[in-house]
Amino acid sequence: MVAGILITIREGLEAFLVIGILLGYLTKINQKKYFKHVWLGAIGAIVLSVVISFIFRALKISFEGESAELFEIVVAAIAIIILSYMIVWMQKQSKNIKGELQAKVDKALSNNQVWGITILAFVTVIREGIETALFLTALKDEGLLLSSFAGLFIAAIISVLLYKTTIKLNLRKFFVITGWLLIFIAAGLTSHAIRALGELGIIPPIIEKVWSLEWLIPDESLLGKLLHAFIGYESTPSLMQIIAYSAYILTVGKMFMNSSKETS
Repeated sequence: MVAGILITIREGLEAFLVIGILLGYLTKINQKKYFKHVWLGAIGAIVLSVVISFIFRALKISFEGESAELFEIVVAAIAIIILSYMIVWMQKQSKNIKGELQAKVDKALSNNQVWGITILAFVTVIREGIETALFLTALKDEGLLLSSFAGLFIAAIISVLLYKTTIKLNLRKFFVITGWLLIFIAAGLTSHAIRALGELGIIPPIIEKVWSLEWLIPDESLLGKLLHAFIGYESTPSLMQIIAYSAYILTVGKMFMNSSKETS
């Protein structure tokens, strides 16, 4: 549940921040009459994201046995690839995202294509929505529906506070912190996918159990679940899981750090 809340807060904040930038800029240039175009695109994207999420969940439930495991592995792989790319891409774009959005609004207004604002809001929000739907489908947390709504609500509250007050959010630092959290969550998801492939006999574990910390932090304990949500903790990992987890952290982490240096 914790991972679901964190993911939804991160993705929700990205979407709401974009909406806030669009609304703020339209206010600045005295074009509040186009607020409805922003909200139309954003609400349409949110509704479609919810529909897509339910479709993913329904598909997941419809599979049984080995087919269900394979479906979860495929979804996890897609989620890992897309989110890894987006984590790095968003870090590169965080410095210039505000200026780029404002430039796109200016272009739409100058060409008298006001529906371009709606499309801009829709595309930006639906991207976050699809990412969230994929990641939540790949997770095996309990209470994902509740956690996703809780995360979205928290993200909305934070966004309103940022928009209505003088509080300023350092986007670069925000994306650095949440980016690293998502990298560890994605690494845990990678490790889980490797375990599932091992159970299906597709990938050999090499060493079934490298160590056991069940006596110290059981997987089903509160601390075990929290560590699993944040860093993909498992008390009895196989050697292949450790290799996959470490390789993901080193590869994506290095790419992320490089993109962070480019925007500093």
